[in-house]
Amino acid sequence: SLYRRPETMDEAFTCLDRPGAVVIGGGLRVNPGPSAEPIEVVDLQALGLSGIEPQDAGRLRIGSMTNLQQLADSGVVPASLRDAARREQPSTLRSQATLGGCVVSADPESELLAVLLVHGAVVHTTRRAQEALCPVEKFLSSLPLPGGTIVTAVTIETGGDVVARRTGRTRADGAIVSAVGRRTRSGGLQLAMSGVGATPLLLNISDGTVGQALVDLTPPDDFRGSREYRRALATVLATRVLEGIG
Repeated sequence: SLYRRPETMDEAFTCLDRPGAVVIGGGLRVNPGPSAEPIEVVDLQALGLSGIEPQDAGRLRIGSMTNLQQLADSGVVPASLRDAARREQPSTLRSQATLGGCVVSADPESELLAVLLVHGAVVHTTRRAQEALCPVEKFLSSLPLPGGTIVTAVTIETGGDVVARRTGRTRADGAIVSAVGRRTRSGGLQLAMSGVGATPLLLNISDGTVGQALVDLTPPDDFRGSREYRRALATVLATRVLEGIG
C-alpha cells in the first residue's frame, strides 16, 4: 500500500485520480473496496479542513476534519451535538475520529448523525472545482460517495430546543435505539432516530404524533435486540421526546 499526504486540494484530487486511492480523515478506519491491487491511502489532515465558524442566519460551519473531541469541547457548538460527540466514540478515540468520517461511515446506530438530522445539517462536498451541498438525510441515503469526492464541511442550524432519549445495555454503552427531537425557532418540529434502519432517519411527524411515522420502520434484527424490540423502543423513546419538547 502507498501513503500520500497532500498539502493542497489540487494535490489531493491528483492522488484520488489514481486507481485504488482511498481517503482517510483521522485514520480510525479505512474501507477500500474489494480488490487484489494495492490501495493508495490519501490522508486529508494537511488540507486545513478543520475548524468551527459561526455563519449568517444562525448557522454554524464545521470543517470535516474537526475531530469529535473538538466538538465536545467547543463553546459554540449546540449542547446536543457536544453530548452526541462524546457518545460517538470512547475518550481514547475522540481525538482521532472526525466529523466527516462519521458522516461518511453512516453508522446506523450513530446518535451524532441523528442530532445532525434534526439540526438541519447540510454536507459540503467537492470534486476538483465542483462544489455541492446536500442535506444530510439525502447524503446518507446516496452513499457510498462517488470516487474523487471529498467532504469538506458540515453546516448546521444552531437554535431551537432539543430533547434526546436513548436506551443502551448499560449507561456507558452505545444506544440500541435513540430518539432526538428539536423545536425550531419558528415552531417547527424535527424528530430523528438511530438504530431503526440502515442509517439514522429523519421521521415525518407533521401530524404531531409518532404512530404513522413508525409504521414503515424496518429495524435491524441482531444480538442487541430483535426487530420487534427495537420497534417497541422506537415508539416509547419517540413519544418521550415529543412529550419533553411539548
